[in-house]
Amino acid sequence: MNETTRYWAKRQRISQLLLFTETGQGSCSMACSYCFLAKRGENKVMARETLFRAIDFLREIAVRSPSLHFFGTEPLKQWDLIVAAREYAPDMPISMTTNGHLLSDKRIRWLNENDVKIYVFSLDGGPEHNAARVDRKGNPTWPIVARNLRKLLDTQQSQWLTVRGTWYPTDYDLVSRFRAIEDLGARSIQFVPVTDAPFDERRVMEAYLALGEYYRWGWTSSKFINDMIRRCQNEEAVPQEGNGCGVGTGYWAVSPDGKLSLCQLYEEHQEIGGIGDIWNGITNPLPLLAISDRVDTFHTSSDPYPKQTETYDCSRCHAYKHCMGVGWCAGINRMATGDELVPPDGYCAHLRGMVAACRVWAKRMADRMPPSRSGVLGVRLPVAGEVVVT
Repeated sequence: MNETTRYWAKRQRISQLLLFTETGQGSCSMACSYCFLAKRGENKVMARETLFRAIDFLREIAVRSPSLHFFGTEPLKQWDLIVAAREYAPDMPISMTTNGHLLSDKRIRWLNENDVKIYVFSLDGGPEHNAARVDRKGNPTWPIVARNLRKLLDTQQSQWLTVRGTWYPTDYDLVSRFRAIEDLGARSIQFVPVTDAPFDERRVMEAYLALGEYYRWGWTSSKFINDMIRRCQNEEAVPQEGNGCGVGTGYWAVSPDGKLSLCQLYEEHQEIGGIGDIWNGITNPLPLLAISDRVDTFHTSSDPYPKQTETYDCSRCHAYKHCMGVGWCAGINRMATGDELVPPDGYCAHLRGMVAACRVWAKRMADRMPPSRSGVLGVRLPVAGEVVVT
C-alpha cells in the first residue's frame, strides 16, 4: 500500500472497516417507512473478491488490531459473505449491525460457534412502536424480530449486544419502549432521535422525566442516558463534550464496489465523502481535511457557535456544554442543513430537553443516596448499574 494511504490511516487511527455488502433497491428484507437506503438506486452486491481485498487492505493499513463490522444495508441479506469473511480471516474480530429479521436458530448457533458478534440490533420498542418496521410485503415484523432477539439474548451474544431504536416524535412514550425491550431480556438499550424530525423540547424533557420515574431516579439500561446523568452530577467540573461523531476517524466505510468513504452516512454520497478505494488507497484526502478535521475541532475552532437563529443560538444554549453527544452526526447535519457543524433544529430540541431532564434526574438521584462513599459535596457517588429504591 502506498505511503499516502498509510499516512492517512495512521493520522485517522484506522483499525476497522464498515462493510456495505449490498446497497440499493431490495437490499433489505424489511421496508421500514422511514428508511430510504434500501428503496432507491441500483442494487449492488459485493463480490467475494472485493470482500477479500477489503480484508487484505485493512491488514495493510490498520494502526491497531484490525476488525470488520458488517453494517448494511442489512448484512444478513448476504449471509454467505459473513461466512466467507470468517473463513478468510479466522482470527480477525468480526461484528455486525442487524435488524434480526433473517436470523434463524442455525445462524445464531453459527455466530456463537464462530465468534461473530452482533453489537447492534435494531428495534423501536414494542409492537405499537415497531409499526413502521414492516417487511417488503407490508407485514408486521415484530413477531419475528422479537422472537429472534429473545433467542439471541439466551446466548453469549447478550454480553455485548445493544438494542438500538429509532425515536421519531410521533410518540414520546420512552417508558413503554424501554419496558418492552427489557421484557425480551435486553440489558443494553439506546434510542437515537431522528434529529431532522420536529422534536418538541418540552415533550422531550417530560419523556425523560417519566423515564426517570420508571427507573426510580437510578441508573438505566442506556449508557447514553447514564453518561448524561453523570455529566449533570457535577457540570461545572466536566469538560465540553468532545467529538461524539468521529467522522472519518477509527474506521472507513466500504461500498459493494470497493469504494472508500468517511462513514456510513457518506457511503452513498461519494461526491462529498468519497476518499478512494481498497485497490488504490486514499486518492482524495480532501474530505478528511474539510470534514473530519473541521468536525474534530468543532469546539476549539475560531467560530465554535455555528448556529445563530432566533430559536437556537449556540452561544446562549443551556445545553451547549453537552453538544456533540447523543444523536450528533456530521453526515445527517450535512444532508439536513448543508453544513456538518450545523445540526437540524430537531437535534437541538432533543438535546436541550434531555439535558434539562437529566439535571433533575441527577439531583433526585443525589437526594436519595445516603451519604456513605464520599463524592461531590459529600454526596454518595452512585455505582454503574445501581438502581435506587426507597
